Amino acid sequence: MKHGGPTEGGSPGSDSSHSLPDTLPRPSLRAENGSLVPLGRSVILRCQGGWEGEVYHLEKKLRSDRIIDVKSKEMEGEFPMPSVTAKDAGIYCCRYLHSSGWSECSDPLELVVTGVYDPPSLSALPNSSVASGHNVTLQCQSQQWYNRFALYKDGEQITQVGAQYHGRGSLANFSIPAVNSTHGGTYQCYSFYRRFPYQWSAPSNALVLRVTGTFSPSPESGNTQFDSAPQDYTVGNLIRLSLAGLVLLLLGVLLAEACITSRDH
Repeated sequence: MKHGGPTEGGSPGSDSSHSLPDTLPRPSLRAENGSLVPLGRSVILRCQGGWEGEVYHLEKKLRSDRIIDVKSKEMEGEFPMPSVTAKDAGIYCCRYLHSSGWSECSDPLELVVTGVYDPPSLSALPNSSVASGHNVTLQCQSQQWYNRFALYKDGEQITQVGAQYHGRGSLANFSIPAVNSTHGGTYQCYSFYRRFPYQWSAPSNALVLRVTGTFSPSPESGNTQFDSAPQDYTVGNLIRLSLAGLVLLLLGVLLAEACITSRDH
């Protein structure tokens, strides 16, 4: 990424008398369209500092030099990255310059570059179609010896776990006990090395997990799946028929007693 030259007011933190973190609102930093960016794609980082900002500054953690400065009279500074590389992956924060000095840095933004390595494969054990209440395991597997795996559902990260190793590479098992309808969706996984935590593989194949029906605890039904709604209607009908039969029986008894009484008179 292009490095900016000196700006008026000095570099952030170069003079403590020009920094007023207690009085200037802290800016916020976000990545347009998400912080998971495929290799070679473009991304724009936006630093929002409110009306106080005159110059916006973006910096990367673990680097002593500044990344880039932009002047802006708007409420935010825009930092475009036309084509990200593996070296752009990492942790960023931003500041803005006010007439009084520099603000403190924003909360960190973790920019992850994907597609640095070949994708792993994702499968569901025993099957990607599972009855509610059953267990399922999503297995992310690669022929490479990765340290870490990350699981995503519908574009949102679920968890990260350490890798298990076998003769053909590495894998990770993501167990979901007693699935319900909220677990249904599209899953993908990524693999990466612990030493480079923000340089990930390309995403795995998309796996659609379908949660169907409910699990019957009855011994006779075994592992059969069924829709609970028809069963509820059947039970309701049986109850109503039983009540109707009981009413008819009671009416028959009363009618018989009435007939016997009329004959006696």
